[in-house]
Amino acid sequence: MADKTAEKRKQILVTALQLFSTKGSAGTSMQEIAEVCGMSKGSLYLHFKSKEELERSIYEFIAYRIRDEIVQVDQESGLAPREQLLKQAEILLVHFLEVREFLLKQSFEAHPGKNPVDLECFHGDLSQALIWFKNKLRAVYGLDIEPYTMEIAMFVAGMLGSYIRFLFVPGLPLNVGTLAVHLITMLDDVTASLLRRSPEPLVPISAWESLGFVAPEEAYYSRHPLVVIKALRADLKGIPMDHAQRSDALDSLDVMERELLGLQPRRAILKGMLANLMEIGQGGDVLIELQGIIHNVVEVYLPAQDRADHTNSK
Repeated sequence: MADKTAEKRKQILVTALQLFSTKGSAGTSMQEIAEVCGMSKGSLYLHFKSKEELERSIYEFIAYRIRDEIVQVDQESGLAPREQLLKQAEILLVHFLEVREFLLKQSFEAHPGKNPVDLECFHGDLSQALIWFKNKLRAVYGLDIEPYTMEIAMFVAGMLGSYIRFLFVPGLPLNVGTLAVHLITMLDDVTASLLRRSPEPLVPISAWESLGFVAPEEAYYSRHPLVVIKALRADLKGIPMDHAQRSDALDSLDVMERELLGLQPRRAILKGMLANLMEIGQGGDVLIELQGIIHNVVEVYLPAQDRADHTNSK
């Protein structure tokens, strides 16, 4: 039943995204969305209490889809860190190109007081993105680049913003692959210059907290849970243990992975699968790392998301 609900919710989001891209949010009624989805308007409101909640969920759907694909690239051991980063830049640009019409329509309809993105959740996601970016820079360019994380992040954000604006120009022949290569090549040049000159960082990592971001050393975790699940799965396959226990542990990881990839991870499922793994007790430090990550997701992130959803539904 839960899987069917998640699939129906996804169908609504994809349908609304397509309709909003064509007609705009103002020109699309909830009745029309329900009819295209083959359901009653009342059933639609069981999934989304208002059009505003549906709009916000579309932004979250786009963001989670990009995040999940980027994290999947981190798990591709056959790619060097720089190759991973290049592929991730291309993924980001491709997704913005795919939702170009939706974002254009939304920008035309924007007015004071309308903010479909929950700012508190966005700020938390941005903090985690910065931590991910810091780790990626270290993997590609070495430890000495870490003090310049914030400055490089601002440079990349500015370049990405410019490229994305060009992608919004109708009929402009831009090759996403070429843009991604150009961006990473410029990133190579900037990091090489910083490492050669070794200037004092204008925005040091110590300033993260004063800017309202989570300091890297205080973050609940630095690796994405899907990356840790992959590492634990690989470890469990090599640990001498009872066949039934190994099968149960791997099944628990599979269920946990599917849940984390869903639009609305369920606390009960995540806690149950973690309890299974802790009872089996195999995995060493990686299992302990996963325990901390899932605790953070269950006790911090999901309750915060629920509060945001409740506030925005009022």
